[in-house]
Amino acid sequence: MEAIEVRLRRLRLLALLLLLATAIAAGMVLWDPFPTSEQRFDRGTNGIWLGHKWYTGYGVRDEKPVPGGELAQLKQNLDRHGIRDLFIHVGPALSDGTVRDKPGELFSSLRAVFSDARLFAWVGARVENIPLDDPAFQSELIALLVELRAVGFDGVHFDFEPMIDHEPGYLTLLTNVRTALGLDFVISQATPRANFMGIFPGPLRRSFWTAGFYLATMTASDQTVLMAYDSGLNYINPYLAFVRHQTNLLVDWACSVPGHEVLIGLPAYEDVPLYSNPKVENLRTASLGVRAALENRSTSSHCLSGVAIYSNWVTDREEWSDFRRYWMHPDGDSSR
Repeated sequence: MEAIEVRLRRLRLLALLLLLATAIAAGMVLWDPFPTSEQRFDRGTNGIWLGHKWYTGYGVRDEKPVPGGELAQLKQNLDRHGIRDLFIHVGPALSDGTVRDKPGELFSSLRAVFSDARLFAWVGARVENIPLDDPAFQSELIALLVELRAVGFDGVHFDFEPMIDHEPGYLTLLTNVRTALGLDFVISQATPRANFMGIFPGPLRRSFWTAGFYLATMTASDQTVLMAYDSGLNYINPYLAFVRHQTNLLVDWACSVPGHEVLIGLPAYEDVPLYSNPKVENLRTASLGVRAALENRSTSSHCLSGVAIYSNWVTDREEWSDFRRYWMHPDGDSSR
């Protein structure tokens, strides 16, 4: 009899949780999370992820030299859209802390052309492929960053995925990079979604970071770029609500860390159907979510520098037009 009662209590609890989840989901679908005005927050200090060819000077697929005219086109386009921070892919970190390729002559030209921009060495890796908490790995990676600074990079942009909450070795790496390269070398990080309630136990640590870990990484770095995509949401209202909420969390936390800045990463790709529905997640909807967060804030949001586009190689003319229309200016005219 006691076992039956325990089972019934569990079933009632499960039913209650399902009802609560259904109510929350319905509320997100019905709630209007859109911005209520045409107010804009663009400062001309946005960011973008650039492909490996801008580092080596050769196409990734065809291995042909990048035509010189492409650099002039890149400069014109990024200037038009207020892009200041360029995250240039230098390669996935190998297990020994190095990368496969060296910078090519095109990168030197890019550095000269983008003299007023900040160039970040985008170093990514699958966490399971690198010994992130190994001192030898960190030492070699820092030696690489010293070399990259010497050829013209202003900082590093770490993009290790997937990193769990309190990933072993990550905070130590950030601290060691700061010690070795000094305050004038900018440390940027691409980060996963923040949790909604402050803590997330168990397996959810693989999908969400807690406030404590976010604040610790912000204290040890200069810039956080939230990857506000791959939500798996299939309806626009919940996705806008997601971006709006994440923006508010990141701005609150970053503004509590003196000197830290935030960019909200916006999606422009269409090739990961398991994680992202491009009809839901795109430059238009993500921009609206960020604007909705900022227009409703009663506290300062000065630490939000802007947004970052992922990525340059998949953003077409129509998407650039959406970026101007929904992030930069109401009429889409970036000449103002």
